[in-house]
Amino acid sequence: MAGYSGTPLVKKLGIKEGCVIHTIGAPRDYRNLLKPVPANVRFEAIGTAATNIVHVFETQREVLETSLVTLRKTLAPQAIIWVSWPKKIIQSPHDDHRKCDSRVGAAARFS
Repeated sequence: MAGYSGTPLVKKLGIKEGCVIHTIGAPRDYRNLLKPVPANVRFEAIGTAATNIVHVFETQREVLETSLVTLRKTLAPQAIIWVSWPKKIIQSPHDDHRKCDSRVGAAARFS
């Protein structure tokens, strides 16, 4: 399914033939949003050192931080982690998403 840019989501996320994907909190129709999925793509219930891409859907910063710390310890260094969260979840008018994203990543030692 193509988004507003016309580029299919599967391409935006870098999903290629043979990828191993783990999702956390994904919407029910997630796999349908990715169609057409390349050959031999596997969706795994847990992230492992063999996981290529993790897509995390989270609305709470603290839960996201915990997930990222766990993933950092589990995944291979070259694994890709995508984080999706609603744009309006930051409560403070002094905070913005870029700053929040960077602090969350730094807390999990991704930077």
